[in-house]
Amino acid sequence: MSAATARDLGHKLPPAEYGPAPLPDVVGRTPYPLDALGPLLGEAAAAIAEAVQAPPELAAQSVLAVAGFAAQNKANITMDGRTYPLSLFLITVAESGDRKTACDRVASKPLDEWQRRKVAEHTAELRAYRDAAEIYETERRGALAGKKVSAADKAAALEALNAPEPPPEPVVICQEPTLEGLQRSFRQGWPSQALFNDEGGQFFGGHAMNPDNAMKTIAGLSKYWDGAPIIRTRAAKGESAALYDRRLSIHLQAQPRIADAVLADPLLLEQGLLARFLIAEARSLAGTREYREVDAYRQAAVVRFHGTLARLLEHVPEAAEGGGLVLPDLTLSPEARALWIESYNRTERQQAPGALLEVVKPAASKAAENALRLAGVFAVLEGTRTVTGEQMQRGWTLAAYYLQNALRSAQLNETNQAQRAAREVLEWLKAQPGSAASIEDMQRNLTPKPHRKSVAHIRAILTLLVETNAARVTDRNTRGEPSGWEVIA
Repeated sequence: MSAATARDLGHKLPPAEYGPAPLPDVVGRTPYPLDALGPLLGEAAAAIAEAVQAPPELAAQSVLAVAGFAAQNKANITMDGRTYPLSLFLITVAESGDRKTACDRVASKPLDEWQRRKVAEHTAELRAYRDAAEIYETERRGALAGKKVSAADKAAALEALNAPEPPPEPVVICQEPTLEGLQRSFRQGWPSQALFNDEGGQFFGGHAMNPDNAMKTIAGLSKYWDGAPIIRTRAAKGESAALYDRRLSIHLQAQPRIADAVLADPLLLEQGLLARFLIAEARSLAGTREYREVDAYRQAAVVRFHGTLARLLEHVPEAAEGGGLVLPDLTLSPEARALWIESYNRTERQQAPGALLEVVKPAASKAAENALRLAGVFAVLEGTRTVTGEQMQRGWTLAAYYLQNALRSAQLNETNQAQRAAREVLEWLKAQPGSAASIEDMQRNLTPKPHRKSVAHIRAILTLLVETNAARVTDRNTRGEPSGWEVIA
């Protein structure tokens, strides 16, 4: 690495105790930085990975997803008058059989138990509500029945009656919702919810993401990440709503083939939804996992994590009149603030044309906010009143890791597109007389048509074919540039 590159990326030793987290200068798959999760989350993730014999990325993502859900209805994080939710969106890429479900099951045990209790409580609450509603309706009919009672007296009698409110629907974890289903769930259920699915293909291939619904789903999920109001206007009675201060966490796990298609989807990329996700890809451990007599639930680090989650889940946050969350604000310590600003500025500089992060500008522009959210989740789980410099350092370390993953994915996508274009041009070239063609032939007739967009583009594709010994140059123009090619038999 050159001195200039090191200087640009901040690889020199920081002058303060909490220095900026360095950004990657070489795109490659690196181990998940479990230490950055901190003692509570990191040790739990390590224990789950060890006991389940799963890649650490799977355990880390599962732990972080549940932690994000538990934290999102406890606080917001604020800085310079701006308020950010603590919700996290995550995607985990792993092969079938790599124990995605096993990691989720261990990490989310307190959440599953909490929801089971809520379902049981809801049955009793619904019975009480129906009894109260029947009594209310009887009293209402009685108040309206008197023929000699004045309209004013009837109105006063009705006003004195208190119509019972139905209890909120108990399910907070959905797997394959439509946008309308999520909106309904927020309207009739809890203001903090989760979309968790260890078979993410069900969501990406489901009704919510089909061609007719994809755009509105993408826009809606982006708003949920932002913490923006949910405004729904419909003609049907009771379907219109304005919902404020709702929170959604997402964790989708997908196999590589499905993930490759999702992460390269032009609509998801152009609309900026993928930039909001923290994406990790796991290496398979298949073939190395001989049986161990280990109970993941009994590991000390897992027990500590579960205890913290259980306490957070039992805390009922304050609700506004419309059912939205009333959340306290987490602020940054001076050390955390200085670190965040320095890392923000360096990440911004690296998005300039020709700089390291230009190709992943949408994800890079969200990295600073994701670092804030991660640090805020740590503060809630670790019980600190402000975000410390150490928590912010860990937040930026993770944000840099996820940004490197985005960079690697973009690079692989570019490579895959170039290879696909080269294959298509090679097949076209094979079909020409003598399996050869000139640059003029290609400008007029090359298919698919997008490959003809410029001479430079055509030459770039043919250069790849020449470098892989699939074709050779047969002619050059007066400037010495290749102008004719043929397939190498």
